[in-house]
Amino acid sequence: MCSVQFCSWVIEIDCMEIRIHSYLAASFLLEQEPSRWDALVILDSKVSAAGFVQSQARRHTFLRFDDVDRAKEGRQVVTPDQLVQGFEFALESKQLLVSCRAGQSRSAAMAFLIACHNIGVDAALELIDPTKHVPNALVVSLGARVLDMPEALDAYEKWRYDNRHISLSDHYDQLECEFDALEARGAVNRIVAR
Repeated sequence: MCSVQFCSWVIEIDCMEIRIHSYLAASFLLEQEPSRWDALVILDSKVSAAGFVQSQARRHTFLRFDDVDRAKEGRQVVTPDQLVQGFEFALESKQLLVSCRAGQSRSAAMAFLIACHNIGVDAALELIDPTKHVPNALVVSLGARVLDMPEALDAYEKWRYDNRHISLSDHYDQLECEFDALEARGAVNRIVAR
């Protein structure tokens, strides 16, 4: 039997609520709570967005880069301009949904940095869970430089070191349970065009 917490990737601090979700979970949330969320969606470089986010989110922005930590042929790495676009978008948000394909790497890194900037490093560390997230190291290191927040990178590196004994693959069954439960409730990935 699965124990499922759909909002397990959430932090609420006085002025801001941030959620990290996969495309599937983000689609479900936006469908259940239309016009409530500001959606920052990270797309793979070779996929197209469907019109769903635009119709369901209060505000939205798309960033397009792949989940890589260094330049690879045929893959798009994150750029400083993309990070600035995401940070500027988040400044006006009270309820922010950050989503990427799996909701584990790029979105976790971006949400961590946004939380560091907007509500502080300690609160940001509460947002990432080593049994669910592996924040993209390139996004974090580049983002910390863009924000001029070396303390964000230091905190991330300490978090990685402190959690080095935890392997995300040991928690795939729980993650799969969460996806199965969402699908059983009618969730469909509506973020990307098919």
